[in-house]
Parts: sequence; C-alpha cells; structure tokens
Amino acid sequence: MVIVLIGILSYGAASLYSSRDGFAGFIAKDQLISSGLLAQQVAMGMSATANSVSLKVERRSSDDFWVFTLTKVGLSPVVFSQDSSGSSISVDDTTLSAGASHTFTWNSNASLSDGDNHHVYFVGANTFRVCFSASGYVYESQVACP
Repeated sequence: MVIVLIGILSYGAASLYSSRDGFAGFIAKDQLISSGLLAQQVAMGMSATANSVSLKVERRSSDDFWVFTLTKVGLSPVVFSQDSSGSSISVDDTTLSAGASHTFTWNSNASLSDGDNHHVYFVGANTFRVCFSASGYVYESQVACP
C-alpha cells in the first residue's frame, strides 16, 4: 500500500519538472529573492559609508535570459543569470521587453532608496510573485504585495 501511495505522489510531482518553462520562473524567483536579501545585507554591513547598493533586473536582448546584477560602489558587480524559457518578467506591472531593465537601490539604512514597495512577477506556465518592501526586505508572496 505504501509503495502504491509513493508511486502516485511521484507521478504527481514529476509534472513540476516536465517543462523548463514551469521551472525557470521558480528558479529565477529564488535567485531574485536571494540577490535582494544579499543586497540588503551588504547595505546594512556597509552602513558607515554613503555608497548605495543596487540590484539591476534585466531581460537581455541577445538571448532569452534574465540577468540580476548586484553592484556596490567600488566593488566588482556580481552577476546571476537564468534562462527565461520563453516566460516573461514584469516589474510594478510593466513587462520588461528585450534589453529593458529596472534597478532597485538600497541606501545605508538597508532600505530601498525610493521608499516605495515594489513587486516583480515571473509569468510562464506558473506565476511567481516577489515583493520588495520599502524597508528593503525581499520575499515571495502568494497574494498581492503591500
């Protein structure tokens, strides 16, 4: 009985990995959250300096990749990229076209410089939402961002 139950659960879970489109957004969501939290920690750790930390979210025009670039003034940028597999990305309800980007900036208090809340959607076979709070925290949300 247990083996049959495990087999049924395995069959259901296999559909999560059957298409790159469904999994690309999931990986990109986690990568964006990780990059955003790292940006906040770097800003907090370097709070004695007035230099800001920025995270640029970009849809590269040369290929079908999302690129996240973490930059601290005076240091080499850290670049993460993820194959979009035909999915789209939107920031504050504006879909990024090929070559377009949006930059989030943290100040020395580790909060977003513009003082606004933001949301990023990865839309493909599934939709994933990432929220950026004005206080600088980055998290996933199943419902609307504040």
